[in-house]
Formats: sequence, structure tokens, C-alpha cells
Amino acid sequence: MSLRNRIIAGGGVALLAVTLGGVSLALADDPASNQEMTGQMTYYNASGYGACGDVVDAATEDLVAVSHEWWTTEDPNEDPICDGVSVEVSYNGKSITVPVKDECPPCDADHIDLSQPAFEKLAPLADGLVKGITWKFVTDDGRRITRPDSPSSSPDDAETPAAGSSGGKGSMGFPSRYAAPYIETWGPSSALGEARAAGLRYATLAFVLDGGGCKATFNGNTPLTDEGWLSAVQGLRGSGGEVIASFGGASGTELALGCDSADALEEQYRAAVDTLGLSRLDFDIEGSALADTGANQRRAEALTALQKDIEGRGGRLDVQFTLPSGTSGLEADGVAMLQDAVSAGLRVSLVNIMTMDYGSAVEDMGQAAIDAATGLHGQLGQIWPEKSDQELWGMEGNTPMIGVNDTEGEVFTTEDASRLADFAVEKGIQQLGFWAVGRDKACPAAGTLSEDCSGTEQSDYQFLKTFSAVNTTAPGSVPVTLPEGVADPLPDSTSKGATPSATPAGGRAGEVPAAAAGSGKTISNAFTTGYTWFDNTPRGSAEISAPVIHDAAGGTGTWEDPITLAVGHTIEGGKDTLDYPAGTRFYMPKFRRYFIVEDACGDGGSPQNGPCHSLESAPEGATTWLDMYLGGGSGDSDSAAHACADQLTGLSTVIQDPAEGLPVTEGPLFADDTCTATYDD
Repeated sequence: MSLRNRIIAGGGVALLAVTLGGVSLALADDPASNQEMTGQMTYYNASGYGACGDVVDAATEDLVAVSHEWWTTEDPNEDPICDGVSVEVSYNGKSITVPVKDECPPCDADHIDLSQPAFEKLAPLADGLVKGITWKFVTDDGRRITRPDSPSSSPDDAETPAAGSSGGKGSMGFPSRYAAPYIETWGPSSALGEARAAGLRYATLAFVLDGGGCKATFNGNTPLTDEGWLSAVQGLRGSGGEVIASFGGASGTELALGCDSADALEEQYRAAVDTLGLSRLDFDIEGSALADTGANQRRAEALTALQKDIEGRGGRLDVQFTLPSGTSGLEADGVAMLQDAVSAGLRVSLVNIMTMDYGSAVEDMGQAAIDAATGLHGQLGQIWPEKSDQELWGMEGNTPMIGVNDTEGEVFTTEDASRLADFAVEKGIQQLGFWAVGRDKACPAAGTLSEDCSGTEQSDYQFLKTFSAVNTTAPGSVPVTLPEGVADPLPDSTSKGATPSATPAGGRAGEVPAAAAGSGKTISNAFTTGYTWFDNTPRGSAEISAPVIHDAAGGTGTWEDPITLAVGHTIEGGKDTLDYPAGTRFYMPKFRRYFIVEDACGDGGSPQNGPCHSLESAPEGATTWLDMYLGGGSGDSDSAAHACADQLTGLSTVIQDPAEGLPVTEGPLFADDTCTATYDD
């Protein structure tokens, strides 16, 4: 199955006001079925699980992905938009009606993303982005399709979203399948930002513990209001991600043990939800806490009350449990705790098993994790007999300890991670995690048990990259398909892991390939030009040839987030060869930014013959040609973007394979119709 090739446009939504019964309404704010809207359309052609939970193939089926703004619940599979809703779209005298099967995270409310064959029935694929379409929702019963932020809600509700709601505190929600590895909150909050730059979209914050006197804190010693962690969480959300707070763990005082009443415990859970803007809580219950029936009862009672209160006010609070596992599934006390929670009236969204530290050496840890998941499936069927096989798999989570485990003889390798990711996609497991992001790098010596590295052979963040490939939705991302003949620049488990879905992970962040390692060479006569959002083929796409850090052309110019560079290339014998290997970094003093080779330069039907490969049209003395991605979008001026490109064109000094830590003016080269400043080389 191919990676999602979404051709997308940014910019604002043009609202269409009409009069219905004397009342003027902005249709994009409060639409009903059979009310016509004006907007734009794009197409995609990937296959995998769509946001409605079904397997889709956008390369062969007629379907539509609509904006995330039409989803009204945290669980996309159960959303009303997935229940028999279609879109009737018209353009240029042609009309089609296609079912809603998927979500388009980057789309505005008036923007629809058709499958490739559906798009072709209305317009040529080469058009890419088509404006001026009309479309409407069509339902069998004529029911209303309303956005969550519709003004039909009470004003008070709009200003103060219920805790746990999709509109609260910037919460983006979770897709139908995702990876949410554990981030150690006793470390620096910057770890979350570093992992985000490496491709993290969803994270589990570990752990919330009692700080004394029934007080929820990180690690028992850091307030939940800590500015560093609040800022890091908002940074992740700003990139389209989301967090889970995990209560408990193997050390410290589990909160239900530190609070002597369900009411006091509920107050602390509510404080965590409100402070961090949470829609999902994880409870890592193990050791003596799992055997404490009194604490289990208080926890279930408190969570049930909080969940009912939040959801009674129009929000949503998902509760999941992370529990010890053997190779055959949950241990008996874990099953008993779940049964008691269900009896208390708690809605449990997910059961996550810790596929680690089985107590004795296990030779094949990947297979052990798969066997444990299979055993859990049967156990969940006994607790929730009314659920289908697919629903039960969708209630599962699986969290190994990467690398060398605490139990001697247990080592979970990168190959094990790929096998588990494949299995998760095959079965529809909802969540993958691992312990822990701070360990996701190699130790100085293999075989080492450490809190700071995995002890197994790997590249930095390799487990994160492998598991993140299972994500079915990555808000804000625009993944692309590598053209035929272009090698994947990440020849590790990122390309060998789970089958990508209809909306896979954003940010295929990766190590610079070994071929790109260099010497800090200074090139004094590089010819730099720029291309924009308007210049891509099809126009308006952010498609690039060889993603390394990004899934689409972009970047802010930092070492961690360099700006995409296009370079010349040739095709011989079906093999595409770039002038510089994908992943080669450059630093340009004139722009005070880092750049990375991810794209092939040249437009038209034969891009290998494009202008960047030949220096014949460059100024005299030019020794190489580098085409920078400037930025831009549908809300920007085309002429302003090209004027910026003209301003940044010329001979410059550049550094190939530069050192880290050079001065940076962070941001795109062109934004809000404004061109960046330039400096002396």
C-alpha cells in the first residue's frame, strides 16, 4: 500500500451566507444536510484504514475525506459523520455523490478531499486543486451535520468547553490507531519537543503521582502547572499532536492510594484534565497498587463520576488501563480490576498490556508481544461479550520495553518493533506505546541495561519512527508517495514497518543517511533560487521527491527542522539520482538557516531535464544550483511569492554538511506575503 499522496491547499475558509426563514446563517458554521456550500477540492490515492474505521483504497474507490472540523466526537470511528453520510459535489456541470469514509486533517471546513477516481470524474488530476466547487452533505434521514463549534450550542458552552471535549484547551483528539510512547516527566520538558522534531505526534506523559496529601503532580514533585511542560504540550498540539496523562507506574505513590475518598480522588483527576486540557487518561496500575481492592474501588468510582459529568456536558473523557502481562495476556488480578471497573459503570476505551519483564528470559520478544495481544483479545471478549472481534482488537494497546529489559535475557529489537507494528495494523490494534522515548537511542555498548539508552543496535528514535508508521491520522501533515525509481532515504524500519494507512504519520523525521555525512565544505559560488507553494506540480501541492525530515516541503530553518531544498537530478535506467544525496544538509549565512535536500528540481513532464540540473542558465561562475522552498499557501499572493523568489535569487556562499549551532533566524523564507530578511554572507 502506498503512502498517502494528499495534494492540499492551505488558507482560510470563505463562508457563504444565505437566508433561511429570515435568519442569515454562515453555512460553514452551522450547516444541515442538503444545504449547499461553496469550496474547493483536492484528491488523494492511499490505502489503509480510514478515519471511520474501515479499510479504504482511495486509488480505486469512490469516497471522500472531509475536514476534521465536521467530527463531533473524540472517537472518529463512532462519529455521526461516519454513519451513512455522503457528499454530493458538483463542478463544471458534473455531479457525483460519494460516501464519507475518511477525515482530512489539514482541510478547512469548506475543503473536501476526494479519492483519485472520484476526483477524475469531475476534473483532470493535473488540476490538483480545484476551487469554485459546490457540495453538500446528503443523509437518508435529512439529519443535520453540525460542526463541534457550531453557534447552535449555548454561548456559555462555546466560551467554556466541557473538560475533555474536543474543543477544550486546544485538544486535537486521537485517531483510530496511533503510537503514543511514554515520555519521562522527571526529565526535561524539552524532550517532548525533541521527540516531536523526530516525528512524535502522540505521547503518554509518565507519570502523575501523589505529591503528598492527595495532590496530583508529575513524579510526586512537579506541579501539573509547570510552565515547561505546559509549553511542551501546547507545542505538540500546535503540530497536530496530543497527549495522554498516565497515572501510576512502578514507583512512587499511586494517586488512588494517596487519596482516602472517591470524591477527593475525582477532584484531583478533574484538576489534571482541566490543567492539561486532556481527553484521555491512562492508569498504569501494577505491583501492590493492583492488589489494593480499596484503591481500585475508589479509582473506579471517581473516574465513573468524572466521566459521566464531562460527557453529560457534551465533552468526552476516555479512560484506559495499562496492566502487567504474561505471554498469554493479562494476569488474573488485572482481569479482576477491569471487571470491577466495568461493574462500577466506567466506560473503558482501551486496555494496554505491558509486554515486558515477563519474569524469565524470553528469546523472541516480538512474538511474545504478539502472543500476549492474542491472549488479551480473548480476555476482553469475556469482559465485553457484546463487542465484535474488530471492536475488541480496537480496544487493545501494546507497550514493550525497547531494547534490553529489566529481566535478564529479554531484548526487544528494532525488528521486533517492525513485526509488532505490522501485527497492529493487520488486527486493528488501537494504540502502540513503548518504554520509553528517553531510551530510544543506542548505548555506547550493546547489551547495556540503562534508563538513557536501549542497549540494542539502532539509530536515534528508530523505535519511534517504526511505531509512528501505524498512525491513521496525523493532523496537519501532508504525506506523499515517493516517485517510481526514487529510493527511500530511510532504509531502516521506517520503510519496513507497518503498512501505511490512509492518513499515516506526519513527519517522517529521520537521521541523515550515512551517504550524506560530510566535512563542512564551503561553496563560495552557489546559485540559489526559490520555489513556492504555487510552483509545485500539480499547482498547490507540497509534494516532494525524497522525504527525510518532512512529508511535504517546509521547514523553519533550524538544525532540527531545516528547510527543504530541491536539487538537480537525472534518471538513467529507471534510477533517479539526485545531485546531492537526500538528507544532505546545507547552511546559508545569507539567510541564517539550515536546509536539507529532499526534493528534485524542475517542472514539467520531464523534471530530470529541469533547469537545476544544468548550470547553463545560471550566472557565470556558479558551481552548484540549490532551489530553496520558500513557503506560501492559498491565502498568500502569487505575485508576492514570486517577487520574494526574485529577491532571494543570486550567487551565495553556502556550507555543505555544516556544524550544528550556527546562528538561525527561525521561520519560513516567505510567509504572510512577506519575504525574509537577508544578511551578509
